[in-house]
Amino acid sequence: MVGASHNASLYALEHRFYGESVPDYKEGGSYDPATMHYLSSEQALSDIASFVLHVTKANPKRKVVTIGGSYPGALSAWFRQRYPHLAVTAWASSAVVYPTAYFDEFDN
Repeated sequence: MVGASHNASLYALEHRFYGESVPDYKEGGSYDPATMHYLSSEQALSDIASFVLHVTKANPKRKVVTIGGSYPGALSAWFRQRYPHLAVTAWASSAVVYPTAYFDEFDN
């Protein structure tokens, strides 16, 4: 792997509310609306920052690059903007960095 040849660690993070991280998931597939405020890009960015601080604790000078495509790409770009001290760069492929509410034209 390319990352290994540079002595890099590679991680793939799971967004909150997906996989094992669903809070208050109800039997049968429903979510508790009271916890939906935790499902946000702001929370995701905070989660990424927390993860980066955890994995760089032993070596705070270790360089971090965030990478993503589509929505994860937007998170990557927003993370670099919000936490420039935690990532040296971001690669955002096909990222929607200026989201629009009610963008009906997307399906046309």
